[in-house]
Amino acid sequence: MKKELLEIKRTLTIDRYNITRITGYIVDNDRNCRLEFVKNFLNLEETEIFKYLDIFKKVLSGKPGRNIFQLEFKEETRKRHLATIVKTGLEDNDVRQIFLEEIAESIGISNKGYSLILIASGIYDIPGIATDGADLDESEEVYEYMIGCICPVSLSAAGLSYKPELADIQERTRDWVVSMPTQGFLYPAFTDRHGDPEHIWYYSKVPDKPDAGLITQTLRCGMPSTPKEQKEAFREGLNAADGKVSLEQAKDIYHYLGRIREIKAESDNRILKGTELENVLKSIGIDPELAAEKTKDCDAAEIDADNTVSTKTFEIGLPDAHVSVSADRTDLVTLEVINGEKYILVKADGDINANGIILENREGEKDEEEDD
Repeated sequence: MKKELLEIKRTLTIDRYNITRITGYIVDNDRNCRLEFVKNFLNLEETEIFKYLDIFKKVLSGKPGRNIFQLEFKEETRKRHLATIVKTGLEDNDVRQIFLEEIAESIGISNKGYSLILIASGIYDIPGIATDGADLDESEEVYEYMIGCICPVSLSAAGLSYKPELADIQERTRDWVVSMPTQGFLYPAFTDRHGDPEHIWYYSKVPDKPDAGLITQTLRCGMPSTPKEQKEAFREGLNAADGKVSLEQAKDIYHYLGRIREIKAESDNRILKGTELENVLKSIGIDPELAAEKTKDCDAAEIDADNTVSTKTFEIGLPDAHVSVSADRTDLVTLEVINGEKYILVKADGDINANGIILENREGEKDEEEDD
């Protein structure tokens, strides 16, 4: 999915764009239509085209499994309706308007301004790829698509501006500004470099706050598993031993999962399977039945490997304090019991600093005082 996202995004540049028409629909916080337009994209000024392309590219700029999700339809009729919109290229006024009105009725609306529903129709001649990875001149398939987004429209901030022609500073005129999209979609999905009418790609600016109305009511798809939900399911499965895992076992789990994440980052399937997590737990000595029971719900959560463990740092800590070390230096951290109290110890291998301030090393001075 990552490669396909990048391929479509690369077509949305001023010298390569393949968008033919766009439609816009502005609604107020009572969902009343304040403006509706349809434009031939090729007839726009270059500066305007550039700004629209920036908005559409944002929908494809997220990270799969975090704020871009592949959704499946719950209704065949909705899939056929979207396919009709794509085929007509936004030229059927009735079909287009019904869809815009459905979106307006379902999306979350801010009471501080307006919302712009913006949809573009595009046609991409998918180039063939040679064995060395270079694009071929021949097109293997024509990919017809629509890309949509929801953009907040808010009043610009008050301020002062310099007027060179008047040699003066005056109050700046406030106007209504279209911001980058908070939600978006691409239909059909672009899977394995082919149009995939069975799926739609959905974008949410805030990963853990997808628009339930847009997804379930208008697109009529199932809600995606958010990064937060994925992490909760992952941690539930990870805590199979209910507090009976040693620090060394935890380090082993971390390294195993880090390796799995690295492998999946290079593959098309980034989802962590329940059996994979189960095998990791069993490999460090967790009871097989307990490991299977705790990880059985992981598949339903569709946990993206990127939402499991960090491949850069290892953390250990308490509710109010934690220690973080580089992934390849977990050996620096140990747990010790001193005078009946448990401590997290970090070997001071190098200069010690506090908030960037290098601290003095008094160890040598103490040794000298003891010798005296």
